[in-house]
Amino acid sequence: MSLELWILLGVNAVTILFFVYFALFIYPYRELTDETRRRPRSFVSNAVFREYWYFVMEPLKQKFISWGVNPNTITVWGLIFSVAAGVAFGYGRFGLGGWCVILAATCDVYDGLLARALNLEMPSGAYFDSTLDRVGEIAMFLGLLLFFKNETFWFVTIYIMVTASGLVSYCRSRAEGLGFGKAGLRGFFQRAERMIVMSVGMVLAPVVDLFAPPNTLVHITILIVCAGSVQTAISRFLGIYLEIRGTET
Repeated sequence: MSLELWILLGVNAVTILFFVYFALFIYPYRELTDETRRRPRSFVSNAVFREYWYFVMEPLKQKFISWGVNPNTITVWGLIFSVAAGVAFGYGRFGLGGWCVILAATCDVYDGLLARALNLEMPSGAYFDSTLDRVGEIAMFLGLLLFFKNETFWFVTIYIMVTASGLVSYCRSRAEGLGFGKAGLRGFFQRAERMIVMSVGMVLAPVVDLFAPPNTLVHITILIVCAGSVQTAISRFLGIYLEIRGTET
């Protein structure tokens, strides 16, 4: 095995073992943070997973606050990590790309935490964050498209995944613009779920490749994200449309 794979195995093992320890011995005695309470949860983006990441992130969060780091700076770093993930995916370095996704998602959480902690929540910051999030996600998917450009089935599947993911976000923003904000929350497979499934699947993919055909877990991850995104896009579109129509009769 290569040195990169050994490092990946070690980092993955430490992360998983610490998560198990947290879930068994820390989480049961820990009060839920305001961040977990205020955000919608699903079986993918659940309270245990969120609390684990907030617990890990807390020391650095306090450092950022003491240093007065601007939340927009963290947002830009999130974009950089997203682009790095796309480049890694394009070259088939899925484990490395998966960790870049984790870092990008962590930055996505940090910028909001800092904005609220420093009382810097502003519409301009929210707009900046949402726009760069979309660009970063497209960069990740572009890397996958480039890697599978010669495999028609997977290329088309990823294209559908990109389209559906974009529709999920668009339907919500359009519903909010029309005054139906709550209707735009329909469906469970949103950005958080996409990032969690993508990061976990890609990080573990090289390990699974040791015992299965190449890219087995990569394929499974793509199918899950595609199916979840399509289901959420369709349910959100129909739900919002019917709710709007209900006000017109």
